[in-house]
This record gives sequence, structure tokens and C-alpha cells, in this order.
Amino acid sequence: MSKNYYVLSNGRLQRESNGLSVINATGMKRAIPVEDVESLYIYGEVDINTKLLNFLSQKRITLHVFNYYGFYSGSYYPREYLNSGYLLVKQVEAYQDSSQRLHLCREFVRGAAHSIVRNISYYSNRKGTGAQTDESDTPRGEVTPITEPEASPYHPVSEEAEAAVDSGLQLAKLDEGGDSDPLACIVDMFPEELPGLEQLRNTIEAIVPLIDTQQDVNNLRGIEGKIRERYYQSWAHILAEDWVFTRRVRRPPDNEVNALISFGNSMLYTVCLAEIYRTQLSPTISYLHEPGTRRFSLALDLSEVFKPIIVDRVIFKLINTGQLRPDHFDKSLDGCYLAEDGRKLFLSALEEKLASTIKHRRLGRHVSYRHLIRLECYKLVRSLTGIESYRAFRAWW
Repeated sequence: MSKNYYVLSNGRLQRESNGLSVINATGMKRAIPVEDVESLYIYGEVDINTKLLNFLSQKRITLHVFNYYGFYSGSYYPREYLNSGYLLVKQVEAYQDSSQRLHLCREFVRGAAHSIVRNISYYSNRKGTGAQTDESDTPRGEVTPITEPEASPYHPVSEEAEAAVDSGLQLAKLDEGGDSDPLACIVDMFPEELPGLEQLRNTIEAIVPLIDTQQDVNNLRGIEGKIRERYYQSWAHILAEDWVFTRRVRRPPDNEVNALISFGNSMLYTVCLAEIYRTQLSPTISYLHEPGTRRFSLALDLSEVFKPIIVDRVIFKLINTGQLRPDHFDKSLDGCYLAEDGRKLFLSALEEKLASTIKHRRLGRHVSYRHLIRLECYKLVRSLTGIESYRAFRAWW
């Protein structure tokens, strides 16, 4: 099975005979069998040439480049080999059709909200039973499912949350002109400092029904932002006490947790891009995120659904098991970034998560987290070509 290779040191990456080799600054060489490579990730200052790029194109290997701080800079994307003019037209038509685009956007936000609620419920249940919140009792390569009826993806909400839903829906129905905020009533139902995981979960569950009432993509993005705002507040209850995280700060990250989120999200973006490349989808045409220049925005759409159950759970595990320490971060420059040892640790844990498997309910066989993203691409293809309506992935464990 192909896997990702990460080059963290300075040196040279080159074609050698019918394979690849990495030569570091001291002259030490490591051979890489090309049949074993899914994607290459470059973090150091690495020399390459057109001979290598031609070889990567021939072998359909994507190369992702990251800057000094570990943030994504760009990708070398081989010539598409699964071209479909028909599907490209269908992708554009779906973007231009407001009802079809809204459906896809709503599903991306619903899928993200479901994953977020699952995370909060998971850690709320573990805290309630006195268990450690590090997933250490989950068998490697296997995910222990939470027993819950399939028809009920969300836990029952409290009376306060139900009242917030009713009020929010009523206000949303009156909001035809878009001048009022359909979320204001929900946020104001609770104190500014929300006390615990249960109430935070209830707040998010109260916001979720408003997804169906929105007729504008910008408003949907606003709802998604409100959900994530409440979700990040829950991290104070999930993370070990000596790790401080009060709000999301991106450019630059201001503390260790923000550095982990930024680094992990960049990585997941490239994973989604690699899986899109294995299908006939065009990564430049997206729906929740506006298509733009110099980015593959469909990867951003897909990554929203999987961030909580892949990136965030890796962060929780590394912190709560004590594997990550303050000395794994670099604060010598403006902001806070993962140092090389921290990157190695995070990348190893992320690869382990992507390779771990679950038993797929519909397929009846075990699939990896990475393959779940590929399956999501196939579902999107089926929706765009009119075979079945798209329903974003919902975790059942």
C-alpha cells in the first residue's frame, strides 16, 4: 500500500535510476521505492529539477511544499489523468445553480457539525465515567463504536436548547431581507462563559436546524463559524489543564494549540487534494468556499467534514497523553510554530490516524480514514451526475 513520505531536513530530492533518493546536507542518502509513494511532503530547503518533476508526473505522485513555519505553500500537481469534460461541466452547473449549490453547502456544514457534536459527546461521556480523555483504550487500527441508534445522529437537546431552536427558526422565517441575525437569539440564550461540555453541545445542536433555513452561502458560512466558535470553547474542558486555549488565532498562531490546529488543517487540506486527484473531480471548483485563484478550494470543502474526527482527535490524543511538550514548539520568531521534533511527532500520529480503519456500515468492510475521504469524493461525483443526492459523511462512532 502506498504511503506519504515527509522530507523535514535540508538537502536534495532526485530521481535515481527508476526510483527516488533523498540526500541530506551531510551527504547521507536514503532510497525511496517509487511504487511505495502516495505523496511527497517537503518541509526543508530541498533542491529538485525538471527530471524529477517529469518522473513524478509519470508516476502520478503529488508533491506538496511547506514554508519555514510548516504552513502549506503549494503543490506540484501532475497532469490530470482521469479527465472528464462531462463531470467538469456538471461541477460548474452545480455551482451556478443556486439550489444545488445550497444543498451541497448545507451538507458540508451539517457534516462538519455532526463531527463536532460527536467529538464533544465522546469527551463528555468519558469525563462523565471518569475515563482519561486520550483515546488510549481504542485498539490500534480499529475504532470502538459508541452504541447509539443509527436514526438519531444527535443526542436529545435540553429544554433550553429546544426553546432556542424554536426561537431561531421563527426569527429565520422572518429574516427574508437578511437584515437580522438568526443566530442572535441562540447565542443570547446562554451566558457568555458557557460552563460545560453538555451545554456547549446543546448550543451547537440548537444552531444546527438553522442550516436548512438559510438561502445564502455567506449565511451558511456564518453558521459554520458560530458552530466552530462554540466548539473551540469546549476545548478548555477537553485538553489537559496546563494547555491554554481561549480562541482561534491563525496568522500567526499565538500559542501551541493554535499552532497545532493550523499545521493539522494544512496537512488535511493536502490529503483531501491528493484524494480528489484520484477521481475525476476538478479541485478548483468548490461550493462552500468560493473558487479562487491559487488554491484548490474543493479540498477546503471536503476537509471541513473531516477536521474534527481526524486533525482534532490527533491533537487531543497527543496533548492528553503527554506526548507533546512545550519544547516541541518554537516561539523565537513572531508567533508560535511546531519545531522539527514536534512536526515529526504530529506527522507520525496523523499518518497512524489516517491508516487506522473502521468497519463501514454501507460497504460492510473495513476502510481507512484516508479512504473515507476518497469515498466522499465518489459520493460527490454521484450527486453531480444525478445518480443520488449528496449526503455528507456522518461519523457513527
